[in-house]
Amino acid sequence: MPPRFRSLACSAVILLSLACSPGAVAWDAQRVVRASPDRVMLAADGTLRPDSMARLATGFAMPGPTCPGSLVVARAGARLVSAWWSVRADSSATLLSARSDDGGAHWSNPVPVDTTDQAVTGCRRTPPSIAADSSSGYVHVAYALKGKEGPGLFFAHSMDMGASFHSPVPIFYGERLGDVSVSADGDEVAVAFDDPNSTIPRVGLALSRTMGHIFEERLLPVSDDNGAATHPLVAVRHRRIAVAWERRAASDSMPGLVAIRTGTLR
Repeated sequence: MPPRFRSLACSAVILLSLACSPGAVAWDAQRVVRASPDRVMLAADGTLRPDSMARLATGFAMPGPTCPGSLVVARAGARLVSAWWSVRADSSATLLSARSDDGGAHWSNPVPVDTTDQAVTGCRRTPPSIAADSSSGYVHVAYALKGKEGPGLFFAHSMDMGASFHSPVPIFYGERLGDVSVSADGDEVAVAFDDPNSTIPRVGLALSRTMGHIFEERLLPVSDDNGAATHPLVAVRHRRIAVAWERRAASDSMPGLVAIRTGTLR
């Protein structure tokens, strides 16, 4: 089957799963706060706090070329794991990962997360998102990429705390590559993403109940209809889940309006 048709077939399966997953989460009431989504972390109870990991990442020197602003870091016990984009000679990029046992003073040799990128856009790409689960030893990475099958949102995970990564799986195909956020707690993995196909920016949610081996449920949209929704954040813990996004209505002249939805995984 030609790549184009394989991509369309996958999209058809995804759309089918969207129609079958309205009850995946029992949602609570939504609330809205003033905050900057690129400077905060989200907890599963819906609270926001300063993004200490993003601030920590700015002080690290990674082993090899790193696209500015693409480095993301997660903590798993005493270990740090990271992911970043590294541009190749033809302006496509490789997604790499490394780990540190001494607080970031020294990093392991980089290992590839995804090498299939075909977009010749250099470092002009959205950063990946990374989550680490110290109890299982899994590391989860979600990202936007233009691969052989077409552009879309992808996911890869490691079962040995970042020493190696399994082959990536697609989450959602679409032309507009936006931001993505991943969170994990045991079997549960959640990925919030900018919808790559909607004409009006909105946020979707993909859920895995199998540690990221497959994504059984995709919910779209999760965001409301009160303006454009971008910059998604997600957190999951003990079957509680929270999704947040920057909301910008045409009548809202002030930036930094963040909508937050919390709920319980069914």
